[in-house]
Amino acid sequence: MGTPSTSPPRELVDAWSASAQAVLDLAETLDETALDRDTDLPGWTVRDIVAHLAHLESELAGSEPVLASDDAVPADARSDPFRAYTEKGVAARRDRSWSELVIELEGAVASLRATLEGDPVPDPPSSFPRPGTTWEPLLRDRTFDYWMHEQDIRRAVGRPGGWDSPGAALTVRVLQAALPFVVGKKVRPVAGTTVGWAVAGPSGTDELVVRVDEDGRARPCDLGVADADASLSMSRESFVLAGGGRAEPASLDVRLGGDTDLAARVLAAMSVTP
Repeated sequence: MGTPSTSPPRELVDAWSASAQAVLDLAETLDETALDRDTDLPGWTVRDIVAHLAHLESELAGSEPVLASDDAVPADARSDPFRAYTEKGVAARRDRSWSELVIELEGAVASLRATLEGDPVPDPPSSFPRPGTTWEPLLRDRTFDYWMHEQDIRRAVGRPGGWDSPGAALTVRVLQAALPFVVGKKVRPVAGTTVGWAVAGPSGTDELVVRVDEDGRARPCDLGVADADASLSMSRESFVLAGGGRAEPASLDVRLGGDTDLAARVLAAMSVTP
């Protein structure tokens, strides 16, 4: 750990802590038959997801990296440095027992909790694969990662839940913040085009509309979803599956409105995770 830094917001620490604990609590309930089930992530089983979380959390807690060689990285991951790094962490743990993985993750979470309760909170370790990043964006990323992977595990083992948690709310906000990028940079409709989303969640329906400006960038605007040029209406689960790249767009229950061709292009481009 480095020199003292500004403490991250309490609500973010709490969201990270709750999301990490949710994964640990879920892991404790799984039997051996569940561990090798495939998840929505190509090549990763339930066991691999917990290995991945143990890998990154251990490094963030200050442990020395435990990595496999470059040869362990799948060919389709070698062009993405961070994905290649995470694959090496998973591969290095494939000979560990389930209890060893859970113990590693549990210990890393406990260590990091203690660090974040310090006064002052020291800087994140410089050895973490994204050095120079402060705690606030790191914990936002880690909360997002934990909650998405909790859902990966839940889908693999048929145990739905966790949709009303702080991690769920943060994940939806992160994916919503990426929607202007999806429209402006990935889909690139003409200037003046508006696209809206209506996402039904536990507390009602969230609406967001973005407009493409003359500079080609899309920005949130005050227009109602019903008045947008193209619209997409879906559940929170379908929104997360689309934004997280966990499902083929055609398999999701999404109602397209207005310019349905444009709406379909937007849906196909919504994945923003590595």
